[in-house]
Amino acid sequence: MSLAAWVRRARTPAPAPVKREYAFFEPADLFDMDIKDDPEASPVLCCTGDPAGAAAFNALWLKRIAASGRYAAAVSVRGQGGTPIAEGGLEARAHDIVQAAVTVPRQAVLIGHKEGAAWAALAAGRYPAAGLVLVSPQKVPKQPPTPVGGPSVLLVVAESETQTKETQAVADAYGIAPLTFAGSPDEVFKGAGAEGLLDAILSWLANKKD
Repeated sequence: MSLAAWVRRARTPAPAPVKREYAFFEPADLFDMDIKDDPEASPVLCCTGDPAGAAAFNALWLKRIAASGRYAAAVSVRGQGGTPIAEGGLEARAHDIVQAAVTVPRQAVLIGHKEGAAWAALAAGRYPAAGLVLVSPQKVPKQPPTPVGGPSVLLVVAESETQTKETQAVADAYGIAPLTFAGSPDEVFKGAGAEGLLDAILSWLANKKD
């Protein structure tokens, strides 16, 4: 870290505290399925730029992640869902994710959607995530911080986004090629491509070597 960056960080006041809204789903919550918690599988923490916040993941994502044997959680950052509005921009929302991540059992994988991908990318520069998944990222800094601990990074975008400047910039920043899914970036929580997208992410999580 450069001296200038350290000074900026040291002089930046801590974001105003908020009581964050969370959603959780554990394998043990799947009463209709014989699923056991996999102690070797990293838990997952999700965030989205959608105003619904954590609630956006309830219908499909958290249950499907839990069905893979992983502890699944989502957080509403300040101003989303049931989390009150508080001062602070991009950095404060990244702070919310870091604070949520440290409450998750074991080292968590961070999954960010849309603007949530930008918050997750910044959070991964402070929190040693077990993995970083960026889904249809928006407003990611041109030079995102290097993830602490060097976890694997997955970039997932809709087929219509593969040639956008945003996708190319994120791919170049992390030195990775994007994985594509059918449908639009607004259909990641429901629709024909949502389950296929989740299956692809879960397959990547199962095969990553971190």
